[in-house]
Amino acid sequence: MIYLLASIISSAAIYVIFRWAKNYNCKLNALITMNYLVATVLGFGFLLRFNIQPFFENNHWLPYGVILGIMYILMFFLIGTSSQKAGITVTTLANKLSLVFPVFFSLFWFNEQITTLKYFGIAGAFAAVLLTLYKKDIKKTNRFYFVLPIAIFLGSGFIDSFIKYVQALQINDQLSAAYSSFVFFTAFIFGVLITFSKSINRKPTLHTPTLLLGALLGMANFGSLYFILQALNRSNLESSLVFALNNMMVVALSALLGFFIFKEKLNRLNIAGIVLAILSLYILL
Repeated sequence: MIYLLASIISSAAIYVIFRWAKNYNCKLNALITMNYLVATVLGFGFLLRFNIQPFFENNHWLPYGVILGIMYILMFFLIGTSSQKAGITVTTLANKLSLVFPVFFSLFWFNEQITTLKYFGIAGAFAAVLLTLYKKDIKKTNRFYFVLPIAIFLGSGFIDSFIKYVQALQINDQLSAAYSSFVFFTAFIFGVLITFSKSINRKPTLHTPTLLLGALLGMANFGSLYFILQALNRSNLESSLVFALNNMMVVALSALLGFFIFKEKLNRLNIAGIVLAILSLYILL
């Protein structure tokens, strides 16, 4: 259970760090690039033991890694912006509830069966997002509060479906470590290009909070992947239960951290949305 707990803490920490970065005026592009540099080093070190042989043998999966790496960093920009503008509770929910899309994808692409109860879970997930977004003074609320979480909900759903396709048809368990590390590396390279393009006419400066928080973000980002893999391999729990516990506890912990650390306000409908989200995650997983 220690690995599952570490995965939950790591995943929730991602949203908290993004929110903290706002207080230190960190530039998102530099923060995210630093994050993927650290995640890449940890990936090649812990997952591959710096063995690069898998990249030269049976490497038909490399184009998929490039695509996913680019989508990962674009989604991280959305998550970072949403965490700062809409709050970590709404952002976490939008991200975690996106699993309804790979459920649909599995149903139509792989002809998997889906129970009536899971249909209720899918409907509940959509309703939970809407309830959590609700504000009494909705007309005065910044449009980013609604647009960003919805974009994350849809974008994360597409990414999750893409991951499911690649894992089912393109890679095996032996290649998963190389694939994950390569995705981090691709995201880092793309982040460098974005950072460079935005600083062509500016004098480069070192911003200590960005470097430190970026390193912490990278460790949390890598940890969310590494520890969930360890939990799946060593916890003796069914994989569906591991994912259910992980997603539900990340939603709950992020909501608590948002409330106690950043004083994010939740009305009754928002709280109902969180409860409905946890129930929907339990049903879907």
